[in-house]
Amino acid sequence: MHRRPFITLPIAALIAPLAAAYEPSAVIDATPGTLPLLLTVPHDGADFLGLFPHRSKGATVRDAGTRDLAERVASLLQQKLGHRPYLVIAKFSRKHLDANRAEADAMESAEMLPAYRAYHDQVAAYIAQLRNRFPSGSLLIDVHGQSDEPGTTFLGTRSGLTVKNLVSRSGPSSVLGPESIIGQLAARGYRVNPASDADSPREDPRFSGGYTVFTYGSHRPEGIDAIQLEFGRQHRSSSRLPEDLAESIVSFMRAFGLVAR
Repeated sequence: MHRRPFITLPIAALIAPLAAAYEPSAVIDATPGTLPLLLTVPHDGADFLGLFPHRSKGATVRDAGTRDLAERVASLLQQKLGHRPYLVIAKFSRKHLDANRAEADAMESAEMLPAYRAYHDQVAAYIAQLRNRFPSGSLLIDVHGQSDEPGTTFLGTRSGLTVKNLVSRSGPSSVLGPESIIGQLAARGYRVNPASDADSPREDPRFSGGYTVFTYGSHRPEGIDAIQLEFGRQHRSSSRLPEDLAESIVSFMRAFGLVAR
């Protein structure tokens, strides 16, 4: 029996196709909207970009279900209001790149830089559009998941800093009161932190707002109001959450003049 000769190739030749350069625009899903609302999802991606080093510092776990949550809420808002929010979703794995960190801390491989910049360039572009189209105000919601306290959803605004304009226009109740988004979630049976009825509410320092809301919040001259929501694992597993979150957002936007009542 004739056998073909075994041909050996250099390791670099075997790896090269896997480590080929990716297209930065393909590592995010971005959809423009018609509402004064932007939903961002930095931590629910799993796309393989190449054989690049994993991050060795910080969390690398996936915020499972946050992409589906944002997309379902967007569809529900379309049904309820006839308009959709803007969406920016990271498709890359958090093991390689954390889009909710400053550039210097987000990666351990320079090859991830184009993906990082593609994500943030798109967020910045949509915020510029929102500021131009909705000068009276708009909102960014950075959608996250956490398992430290599975039955709690946490609000992060850097203690009100990233919603400076909203608080100036409508007072602290717009962030923590009964008509706020977490106030509406609490009324629907979700445990939230800070509690919307607390006398002296304080944000949990673990979830008080990361790089995204700090970079694009309304305390910045070119920013908009921005909140981070960390949905507990039990909340994310509930089939009710997309509908309840969409209703909470609608109630908030109507109460504070972002859409017509």
